[in-house]
Amino acid sequence: MEQKVKQVEVTKTARIVYVFAVLGGLAGLFYGYDSGAISLALPSISNVFGLNAAERGLVVSFLLFGALPSIVVFTALEKKIERRNVLIFGGIVFIIGSLLCAFASNTTFLIVGRFILGIAAGIANMYGLIYLSELAPKHIRGLMSSLYQLSVNVGILVAYAVGAYNISTDNWRWTLGLGVVPAAIFAIGMACSPQSPRWLIRDGQVEKARKVLNKVRTSEEEVENEISDIQNSLKTQEAGLYELFHTFRPVLVLLLILTVFQVFTGINAAVYYAPEIFHNLGLANASIVADFGVGIALVVSTLVSLPFIDRLGRKKLLEISLGGQVLPAIALCIWSNNATIAVASIFLYVFMFGFGLGPVFWSYVPEILPLKARALGMGVITFTQYLLNAIFSLIFPIVLSWIGINVFYFFALLSAIAVWYIHKYVLETKGKSLEDIEQYWEGR
Repeated sequence: MEQKVKQVEVTKTARIVYVFAVLGGLAGLFYGYDSGAISLALPSISNVFGLNAAERGLVVSFLLFGALPSIVVFTALEKKIERRNVLIFGGIVFIIGSLLCAFASNTTFLIVGRFILGIAAGIANMYGLIYLSELAPKHIRGLMSSLYQLSVNVGILVAYAVGAYNISTDNWRWTLGLGVVPAAIFAIGMACSPQSPRWLIRDGQVEKARKVLNKVRTSEEEVENEISDIQNSLKTQEAGLYELFHTFRPVLVLLLILTVFQVFTGINAAVYYAPEIFHNLGLANASIVADFGVGIALVVSTLVSLPFIDRLGRKKLLEISLGGQVLPAIALCIWSNNATIAVASIFLYVFMFGFGLGPVFWSYVPEILPLKARALGMGVITFTQYLLNAIFSLIFPIVLSWIGINVFYFFALLSAIAVWYIHKYVLETKGKSLEDIEQYWEGR
């Protein structure tokens, strides 16, 4: 009887954890929606406003440029504003940005709206991941953090569906404006979610943190051990930029290199510019075929990867993912005139990204950073990722007009180099507590 009661308590706790994980993961939904919405809206916007290749790059990239100042500001305010409250604010900002884009009367107005959306995206990408990693039990932390990437991909696919419905009537304003729906769901959901127990303990609210942990952990012993571990890790002074770039330089360099691989192996070329790529290949209904292929591949691959991230581990999934991108990228270049092979290649290329590099990267970053350097380190990595993404999105239309589909040869080469680097240098974090990982870096 006692064992059955314990099993019921574990099951109940697991359900509560997953509910909070879904709500926290919705931070990625509105970012994913806007990333996908611009793809099918862009051809119509280009016709209405007469955009050239450089201007199209500006419209796409200003969401990413908008994230940069928000990352800096909210990293500086990290000690003063609790994670959940920042995320609620991000949802509200996203609603404002979506409405501005929907009612844009010219290119400048649209770019301003995209910039405001970027402010919300920076908040969501940084604090959504911190929130999930700090709320999750260690044995499913990778799974919970991966729900963020899944929600990004679901948002992209939903945006593609909305865009495909509106493309025949050039109703791009509805495509962009409907971003208020996932943003509102997220803001309301976060208002019903608990605060981060780690932030509460650092703020001196131990009893409040204990109540939160009692809801998402299976035993009082586990709760007390985690509180003790967090308190011990907080005894040392919070890391500043000097300590981050010196004491924790090995982990920072590792994450910066992974960021370069995550951006420049080309996934944003597929997400943002798939219609243009396939249009250049001469495919009929290029926009819809390309976007739905990309969207479905992202969602299915991330779903498939969820059971494996805490079984195979982060390192193995990264190796499989990046290694699997090489051949499809090469095949897309060689057989670009064959519509069937081209579609299959881009689908498989995106699928392999979504199987490992997509979800693993953003679950790996917050969990490998030591607690006292986590918020600052997340700020640096998120800032760098958005900056590189913005540069990539800005120049890609121009590069595509110069060398065409052969750009995927570069993506294949960089993916192969990434496999070698990950195999040699990446630390496996599967099954390790956040405090164990911190002790490892302190030892280094």
